[in-house]
Amino acid sequence: MTELKQNHHFIPRFWLRGFRSGTGQLFGRRDGIARPVAVGNVMQSDWLYTVYDNDWIASDEIENQLSVLEKKHAAVLRRFVVPAAQVSDADRKELCAALALQACRHPDVMRRGFRLSKELGVTFMTAPWLSKEDFAQKLVTYGVGASEAENIHGQLVSAPIEQLAGAVLALLDLPPWDPELPEQEALKAHPIIQTQLEALSMLVLDAPLGSTFVIGDTPIPQDRLGAGFSVPLSKSVAVRLFPASTPKITRCAASASEVDAINREQWDRALHTIVGSSLAQLQAF
Repeated sequence: MTELKQNHHFIPRFWLRGFRSGTGQLFGRRDGIARPVAVGNVMQSDWLYTVYDNDWIASDEIENQLSVLEKKHAAVLRRFVVPAAQVSDADRKELCAALALQACRHPDVMRRGFRLSKELGVTFMTAPWLSKEDFAQKLVTYGVGASEAENIHGQLVSAPIEQLAGAVLALLDLPPWDPELPEQEALKAHPIIQTQLEALSMLVLDAPLGSTFVIGDTPIPQDRLGAGFSVPLSKSVAVRLFPASTPKITRCAASASEVDAINREQWDRALHTIVGSSLAQLQAF
């Protein structure tokens, strides 16, 4: 049997390398302590994308698929991080694909999807006591359309209560790695999020001399992405996505205060770790 990969990065290494100093050093801050770190040892979790089949045989299938996508995303990132380089609308859409994948591959997001799936199962149990309209209203928060909710309602009310209860109890007992409901199901949201991001305009910001961007372990907001957000691509380049009637891409120099504001967003969103090219900069947060 092939040995499984263990060290899974939820922020790709190619992205993290862009935040190293001119001498190739990367610094990180965690639990109030700033120190030199290795790219291979941050923004990662063991076995994060390991999946199992119905015979409980573990596989690197998802990790391997992510590696293929990362090669494409690394190429588009390289086009963006050259200071003042011209980037096209096609580049904007490719970067949206990379950011969409980042949004749904984060461990917090995958765990939330797993929890919501269980919540949805409990909501299904209420169908026999609700009208089709009230049931559909409950499912709106889970992204289920009215016609689909009506079909689900019809199937549920025709099933014996004991059968429904047994199915829900079995669902609640499933661990995150069970092949019946793996937490990696959240990755299926990738194309939906990509479409949402492609509807936004993008401003590429080049850091001024003397200013550098940092990146945290939660680089992208975990809700309301359609409202826009900023995210650093390297120590010298960040992008800002924002609603617009006609999506387009532009590029300009950022001010030092804009860099500071984006870095503060990264610090505020970070769960544990933030990395950058300057030890002093990280210590100042």
